[in-house]
Amino acid sequence: MLTLVEIKGYPIMIYEKDGKKYMYLAGCPHKQRPITTEGYKIEEDTIVCPFHKAKFSLITGELIKPPESKTSCPPDCKLIRVDIIGNEIKFEKEPFHPSLPKK
Repeated sequence: MLTLVEIKGYPIMIYEKDGKKYMYLAGCPHKQRPITTEGYKIEEDTIVCPFHKAKFSLITGELIKPPESKTSCPPDCKLIRVDIIGNEIKFEKEPFHPSLPKK
């Protein structure tokens, strides 16, 4: 089950499986788009970004399938893991605020 919450201004997705919770920034690292925008898919333990169809593991955060785009993912292209410790939110690496493309 995937749950979406906002913590300290950041969208966070929480994936629960077998009693364990996996938390990530709800943003695709490819182009920093909101990965949970209309059209995203959950397939087994993965999430598919609705923009360029990149597929990520909801267990490890790793890139499973690269985006269908002329622009490739950065070398460390994976979901940003989130930990909540007390009242603090800790990101595995520098977070970003996911946004839609400017028109």
